Amino acid sequence: MTLMDCQFCTEFTARESTTRIITETVGGWVLLPTIGALAPGYCLFMPLEHMDAAADVTPADLERVAAETEQMRTLIQARYGPVILAEHGPRDCELGASCCSHCHLHLIPVPDPDAITAAYQKTGGPGLRLTSMAALPAAADGSYLYLSARPGEHYYWPSVGFTRQFVRRVCADELGIGDFFDWRDHPFTENRERTFAELSADLHLADAA
Repeated sequence: MTLMDCQFCTEFTARESTTRIITETVGGWVLLPTIGALAPGYCLFMPLEHMDAAADVTPADLERVAAETEQMRTLIQARYGPVILAEHGPRDCELGASCCSHCHLHLIPVPDPDAITAAYQKTGGPGLRLTSMAALPAAADGSYLYLSARPGEHYYWPSVGFTRQFVRRVCADELGIGDFFDWRDHPFTENRERTFAELSADLHLADAA
């Protein structure tokens, strides 16, 4: 895949005309509601610069990204309840369980975060417990799955045995809409627009406080 083939790079290059970005960090990462928002509050946190996976970020920079990601989780949780953090990390164009080679972290509100962890463990075993997201570069060897069901809990699995869009499949099951996991077929435009409006308003109120 070239950068010209990446839908996110194309969107970010023309971001002066897009209205989908909720906020941008000083480090060049953006929060945006995703196409296929299974629930209100479902966002992606991702770099403007093209890279394959969070594990490709230098450990020093990943410490900052990890802290920023938790800020985004806190923002979303304040309105929508418990939020899991997940990534399907491809390496060297090995998509594994991912469907896109531009790094993107899923932030998904779910009723029971522990049920998501259990679904991952049912497929991939107990997983490797990490101290933080910043430990991904040392752990990752090939494509992988990363899950943080709540702050302070971080797990890693090799992608072998996991299906594409795995986190969307298990979250859709948890939300009672299992047949609607595929973002291509079910864009959930109303949820996406609601997420943008509500989180943008929350950030505006926070800035004004």
